[in-house]
Amino acid sequence: MKIDPRAAIAPGAQLGAEVEVGPFAIIDENVIVGDGCKIGPHVHLTGHTTIGANTKIHAGAVIGDAPQDLHYNNEISYTDIGEDCVLREYVTIHRGTEEGSRTTVGKGVLMMAFSHLGHNCVIGDHVVIANASLLAGRVEVGPRAFISAGVMIHQFVRVGRLAMIGGGNGIGQDIPPFCMLQHEQIQGPNVVGLRRAGLSENARAAVRQAIKLYFLFGLSRMGAIERIRAEVPSCPEVEEFIDFVLKTKRGISPGRRLKTSAETTEATSENA
Repeated sequence: MKIDPRAAIAPGAQLGAEVEVGPFAIIDENVIVGDGCKIGPHVHLTGHTTIGANTKIHAGAVIGDAPQDLHYNNEISYTDIGEDCVLREYVTIHRGTEEGSRTTVGKGVLMMAFSHLGHNCVIGDHVVIANASLLAGRVEVGPRAFISAGVMIHQFVRVGRLAMIGGGNGIGQDIPPFCMLQHEQIQGPNVVGLRRAGLSENARAAVRQAIKLYFLFGLSRMGAIERIRAEVPSCPEVEEFIDFVLKTKRGISPGRRLKTSAETTEATSENA
């Protein structure tokens, strides 16, 4: 281990092999740091927090502090950070709010500078959360989702697997898997993300068709699902999309709707 003498490490903290701790870092008791982790200067690890192996935490980050919840009364709760994560400068992650509950970050997650996770968030593997994005309590983000800079996500919102959110958006409703959201509307599939994830051409085409039917024609939720089941070739990705939509509690973020021929004619007449 390489521990700077100016770091403060509580006797009850557990540090694995080959851990590095920078100057003025504070690691409280009940914290477990896995093998090969690098803890930067002025980092504070507190609460019942577990840091997975080979995770890098940069200067000023605070992990496992008390939730910003007026109902919290010092219950024992947890923060779990997976292996191979990178938490950049001044990231903040708060522990769960109820007794025994936890905030969970998966493997290989990148959280860029000044991003925040509220209590009880669940972040899947290989998610990217860019600079200054703020996730309120109990937000769920599926594996390989990409959240661009300056995004604000309301509590209880779910973001599906391989979804992408453009920068500066405020999100109040669920974003299904494989979708791309910009200007606070679903614009279509996350084409680049799906290709990089190795989805087959047939699966990508089916996902594209399902998203188009659901968002672009102004159909009701069940009406859109009926058309998807009738018209789109069945595959695991389409079933994942449908299952996500059916389980929504906050509703689904709106999509960019195609104009009907009548609306197009009316708009042309008004501009004439």
